[in-house]
Parts: sequence; C-alpha cells; structure tokens
Amino acid sequence: LCQRGRDCRRPEGVGTTGRQPIRFFADGNFYTPDRKARFIPIRVSTDTRTTPDYPLILNTGRIRDHWHTMTRTGKSPRLSQHIAEPFVEIHPADAQHNGIGDADIVRLSSPRGAVLVRALITTRQRRGSVFAPMHWTDQFAAKGRLDALTAALADPVSGQPALKHVAVRIEKFAARAFGFAVMRERPEVIAADYWAVARCKGGWRVELAFADENIDWPDFAQSLFVSPEAKLLAYHDRDAGQHRIAAFEGERLAGALFVAPGPVAVSRGWAAEQLETAHAGQRERFRIVAGRAGADRPDIGAIVCSCFGIGANQIAAAVGAGCSTVGAVGEVLKAGTNCGSCRAEIRAIIGAGRVRAAE
Repeated sequence: LCQRGRDCRRPEGVGTTGRQPIRFFADGNFYTPDRKARFIPIRVSTDTRTTPDYPLILNTGRIRDHWHTMTRTGKSPRLSQHIAEPFVEIHPADAQHNGIGDADIVRLSSPRGAVLVRALITTRQRRGSVFAPMHWTDQFAAKGRLDALTAALADPVSGQPALKHVAVRIEKFAARAFGFAVMRERPEVIAADYWAVARCKGGWRVELAFADENIDWPDFAQSLFVSPEAKLLAYHDRDAGQHRIAAFEGERLAGALFVAPGPVAVSRGWAAEQLETAHAGQRERFRIVAGRAGADRPDIGAIVCSCFGIGANQIAAAVGAGCSTVGAVGEVLKAGTNCGSCRAEIRAIIGAGRVRAAE
C-alpha cells in the first residue's frame, strides 16, 4: 500500500504501547485511519470459468512435507519419502466418468498448457473439483509444473496471482509401461514420457511411465544407473511385460529398475534401503530382482510418519492389535508424537480399521 502512495501511518492508539506487540486487527479493528475495512469491487475474469471443454475446477496448494518449489525440502530424503511425486486428487465419480483408475498417470489440461501427474482417487475432493500440489518443477518432474495451467492474471489491487481457480479437463495418459527405479547417482537425462525423481537414503528414486513399451530395458537401465562397468542381473517376461534389472558394483547396489504393464507393485522404502546394504550373496541379489524383501522383512507400507519412518502397514497392524486412538498408536510406534502433522492420516487408518472390523 505504501508503494501506491496510500497513507499507511499507524492510526492513533493502534500499535505498540511500551513492549506490547502490534496487533493489526485487535478487537475487530482494521489497519486504517478510521479502523474500518475497505471493500473494493472487482470484475471477475472469464478466463478461469469452466466450459464444456474444461469442466473441472483445479485448486492448487501445498502438501505436508514440502515447501514452495522444494529448493530445500527436495534435498531431504526423510521429507520426500512421504510423497515423492506430483499428483492430483480426484473424486471417485469424476475418475470413473473419465476412465481413470487409482495410480494411473493422467494429463491435466487448460487452454494454456498441460501437465502429467499421478491420480489419487479420494472422497476428500468434491465432484467437479480436483486438487494438485504446486511444489514440483522441471528439476524434479518431467511435466509437473502447475504454472503451465494457470492464467496470467493478477488482482489489480493486491497483485495476488490467480492460482487457486483454474478450469481444466482430465484424461488418462495412455501409458504402455510403468517403472520404478532406485539408483546411487542421479542421471542427467531420464528418457521417459513421465518421470518424477526424489531423494532417498543412499541415492535417488524415480517413478516412470512410457507411451511405448518397445524399449531396450537393459540399455535404459544403464542410462539410469550411470554405472557402465556394473554387472547386471536381470529377469524378463516379455509376454507379461515384466522386467527387473539390478546393477552391482562389488557388493554395492548401483541401481535397480522394475517395469510392469501397470503401476509397479514394489515396496519403495525397501527398494531404497538396498542402496545402503551390502549384497555379497546371490540369494540377496535375487531378492532385489524379485522385488521382495522376504518373509523376515515385511513391507512397512507407504511412510506416514516422516519423523520416525513409520509406514501405513505398521500403523494398520497396531490398530488390528487393539490400538484404537492416535495416542495409543503413538505409545506403540511413536508415530504422531513429534511434529504431529501425520496425526490426521493415522486417524484415517484407525477409521478404516474400524470399518473393516464392522464388516
């Protein structure tokens, strides 16, 4: 306001008295000379309204463990293990109408551009609306920049950009192959139609999707692992579209790639842990290619509590064993006892457990 030449002097009686802090809106007053609000009439632009071609409203925002464009939070393996790729939340009815299944790759389009993100089907969204986080940039995803969708509009008074209301359409991306990989070094180029890379302990992890299934997978794996002298151990079932490739430098895993015709069913946390584990025996190496930790290493599930690395399967097991409150889960697993940001997710897992018990 001061830059616009307004009178921004503190009104008499408002501000500091001795050591008391400034209270801008104390007792219902506004920071104006007469302490009354100023309502400014605006003209709504038609650029963000829905049309038959763009029938959904996209809302953008942040998620729990990332901030802005991840220039700092993207460097943290602990923060990235909760959600490691861009996504869009879709109501089940809208997903069904557009032929979209959970974990599909979808294209969000507006008159200005398009992005590729992972589908998350949830009743948290109401019909006609979708939500996508704004953190991912070209550094962390192939086509995850939401600013490609938004209009070049700003409020004429405040300067606030029009980021929260964008008319879009959604359609399933025709992926012929999906992939997941872990590697010690980040590759300079990832030759996939969709990719999203994230830090993990010991290196990097990347989600992949391809419009073409006719790919030389060993050659693609070598391009990811950045380790031309590593020895490859591979399994191929071309009829089923299943390919699993692991590269070893001595006892260390340089990288592992898992390919399937649908979203890859491999424990992300377990696969990432193998980058920091010695693999001297053939049995341990075969486990990596199989994508299975073994009966002695149950899958903890997607990380819910980033502070203590507690997964959804661990929390569900605790609920099944009798933990009926967030506090009880915290006593057993410590989940939710530090920053508390995962408590809502823990509560949802408890609720799902109650529904299953009732059934």
